[in-house]
Amino acid sequence: MSGSRFFEGLLVGGMMGYLFGLLSAPKSGADLRRQLADGSEDLYKQASDQLQDLKDKTNQAVHELQSRSGEALKKANTTMQETKERVASRIDELAGQGTKVLTEEPESRI
Repeated sequence: MSGSRFFEGLLVGGMMGYLFGLLSAPKSGADLRRQLADGSEDLYKQASDQLQDLKDKTNQAVHELQSRSGEALKKANTTMQETKERVASRIDELAGQGTKVLTEEPESRI
């Protein structure tokens, strides 16, 4: 009797395994290829959108950097010009004082 119960359990277990296998089996080749194609199209579109966003952000950052660097260069140029004019003015002033000292009478220097 125990031998027949064993075979009965083996048969029921085999049938359940077969049904489970059918229900959980992968899709057919055509269905799988279609699913892969759809998934790859979605992935390509998503990657393309993200790449375009990255390009836009990069272009915006480059433009802002160019604008800021242009402003910084203008400010540095203005500051340099002002400093150059002050130095030139001071040199002229010192040159004038030197000329004055050289042209004064020696007696007046004492």
